[in-house]
Amino acid sequence: MAGIFDPLTINKLVLSNRFVRSATMDSMADNGKVSDAELAMYGELAKGEIGLIVSHGLYPVKEGQASPGQLSVHNDEAVTSLSQLTRIVHTHGGKIVAQILHGGWLCRPEVTGTLPVGPSATTHPRTGQPIRELSTNEVYQLVDDFIQAAKRIIEAGFDGIQLHGAHSWLLSAFLSPATNHREDEWGGSPEKRANFVRSIGRGIRLMAGPDYPLMIKLGLKDYHPQGKNTSEGIEQARALQADGMDAIEISEGLEEDFFHHIRPDVVNPYYVAECREARKSLSLPLILVGGMRKLTEMRELIEAGVADAISMCRPFIMNPHLVKELKQGVIDGSECTSCNKCMGEMAQGQLRCVLT
Repeated sequence: MAGIFDPLTINKLVLSNRFVRSATMDSMADNGKVSDAELAMYGELAKGEIGLIVSHGLYPVKEGQASPGQLSVHNDEAVTSLSQLTRIVHTHGGKIVAQILHGGWLCRPEVTGTLPVGPSATTHPRTGQPIRELSTNEVYQLVDDFIQAAKRIIEAGFDGIQLHGAHSWLLSAFLSPATNHREDEWGGSPEKRANFVRSIGRGIRLMAGPDYPLMIKLGLKDYHPQGKNTSEGIEQARALQADGMDAIEISEGLEEDFFHHIRPDVVNPYYVAECREARKSLSLPLILVGGMRKLTEMRELIEAGVADAISMCRPFIMNPHLVKELKQGVIDGSECTSCNKCMGEMAQGQLRCVLT
């Protein structure tokens, strides 16, 4: 029986414990490059003895930039900048994987300089912003763009890659029947809706080789009335596992209420049902995110085999040394109340807990 402070192996990557710092948009990048504030923040996270740190989402093409303060991996100049990030984490004994995030239909023209794109033409339900449908050839080009981004991530010294296939961003929009109405090879059935993500994963695996850790943050269920159910999400996960995906962080897919995955005032695990269902069909490591605050709950989920690792975002904003203090017995959980005031701080170009 595995314990929460026991090592976990993902492909060839050995983590010192079962805690993951979930990718957390900090909006502190300096024109796409790593800022001094980010270096300081990631250094503290590494000092906190977290088993694995996931970077905030890096945009693979300019049209996929989701916020002005997002980090870039869209050109070769990004490698030098990102190398500073991996260096400081490794200096303090940490492990870090880079997340690739294309904002898709949630992008804004004032940030990208172009219309937002998606699997199908639509309008953003909140803003009324027109969304341009990607052509078949553009989707093929994006597959290559993701692969080139992954190559730069490897050159920058990251310990692995995570694709962001959740939270209504581009990959999850392709995976969802609510937003993907295509009739070509990229849509029209559950299997074809998964082709974009699978093509990216297979391409990265071919480029990176069999031993490089490749993960995905995947929405198993859409929280949208026209979205996919958990069964379809698990079938997509099974296909990704067959393609050589090494681990899945379970979250939610397309959202009717945007940013529903960052639930205010909730301090209990909220994707446990999806994770239990996934465990019945998947053998690869499952990372569970969402609302976990008490060490006793986290231990139970690991020891029962429901999940292989516990992922958190807001608790590490409040206390980057949370894992070290839990292990020392100084505390028995996170004091984070999910007030979400840190999200307002992030929107202003900084990421901090207002309660500390």
